Amino acid sequence: MNANVGGIVPLSTVDWHGKSSVAVFLNGCPFRCGYCHNYDLLTKSNPIDLESVKKRIMESKPFVSAVVFLGGEPLAQDGAVEELAAFAKENGLKTGIHTNGYYPKTVSSLIEKNLADKFFIDIKAPFENEIYQKTVGVQLEDMIERIQRTIHIADESPAELEIKTTVFPEIIGTKGQVADISKWMNQNIRRKSKLTYVLQQGNGRSSNDPVFQKMTFLSPDEMDELAQIALENLKNAAVITQTEENGRVVKTNICGNERL
Repeated sequence: MNANVGGIVPLSTVDWHGKSSVAVFLNGCPFRCGYCHNYDLLTKSNPIDLESVKKRIMESKPFVSAVVFLGGEPLAQDGAVEELAAFAKENGLKTGIHTNGYYPKTVSSLIEKNLADKFFIDIKAPFENEIYQKTVGVQLEDMIERIQRTIHIADESPAELEIKTTVFPEIIGTKGQVADISKWMNQNIRRKSKLTYVLQQGNGRSSNDPVFQKMTFLSPDEMDELAQIALENLKNAAVITQTEENGRVVKTNICGNERL
């Protein structure tokens, strides 16, 4: 079997914070987010035999504890992810999946086969059709329902769960929008104590869209304000800001924080 591979990073410490990992990037994605910094992976074709990918994983095995699948949207290549995840698990490595949430059946299959230890899932906007479609750049049938189903499946599983929202002042980044997203999570995610919510500072410099390239991004203080809104609704979950200036900072209360 081949996989459409965008690249392999043999040793990453940023794609699963707290773990060293092999990062496998897979091409293709059903979304067209204007701020995507991996836009070259959306339509790229680079078929590679899975045995070659497995060899690369084994070369890194002495130095890592996990394999992370990213994209693009890795779950668009469900067969390749399942085979590589099974290989990773057989060799004593944890597996993490970064996904936009559009493939709940694949998430369910990975969980049933015990092939996923952590899911990193995007909530790109409040769950309203118009704003979500604008944010992801496409109109897809049952998109929001699929994403919500993916989150529910991951929440009900033993896997860890990290939710991420990338915020821009002119797209997604108002206090009301962050409040809507965090309220939805509070009402619909059961395992709050194992939930991490990351507010990521949007940066359009690496985008292929000139609108985002010119867009300003929120300051660390503005990100802190959004984090406090999220904390009001997710008192039992970890809320993290991720900015260019300060890196990842865990927000514990209105006065305290901790770098991660």
